[in-house]
Amino acid sequence: MCELFERALVTHCAPTLAGHKCGSLFTWVGCPGVDPSLCVAEADALLRHKGLRVRILKYASDRSLIYAYRPNRLRAHLSDPAVRSFLRDKGYSCASIADDLTHLAERVNSSPEFPHEIGVFLDYPLEDVIRFIEQRGSGYCCCGCWKAYSNEREARKRFALYDKCHRIYLSCHLRGFDVLRLTVAA
Repeated sequence: MCELFERALVTHCAPTLAGHKCGSLFTWVGCPGVDPSLCVAEADALLRHKGLRVRILKYASDRSLIYAYRPNRLRAHLSDPAVRSFLRDKGYSCASIADDLTHLAERVNSSPEFPHEIGVFLDYPLEDVIRFIEQRGSGYCCCGCWKAYSNEREARKRFALYDKCHRIYLSCHLRGFDVLRLTVAA
């Protein structure tokens, strides 16, 4: 796997690698002369047996939007009736993760505005995703990897956990631990 891609995966997806989140998202500018789809395919093949998948949501000549996720955890999160209702209102079939991720990729690639329902695919609380959309990102009670509108205490605990996870994983990676070793098996 491209060393720079592996570093980006560890840097941006540590809580997902550790099993604390169902998914993480990052923009990848690529390695010179390396097709991003090759890096993603190699990472996906390497990490699949640990219960982690990696895919491109949007591909452009200068950057790609990469989504790393835990299918079992994502499936459980998306099976919540309130989440399913919310996604159906946004045009998702909720028939399968594959269908929903294909629809999400279509929305990312074709919508005039970024599809903020992506927050549910990143394990953000549904209420926070809904209020972010309704309030256009203003009026939140605290901010970390998402803007929280409800349950500030729980949000701050999760922000601290994710920050700690990022620090530990990056430190371990810099000491020679590869992404396979850092990925907790599901």
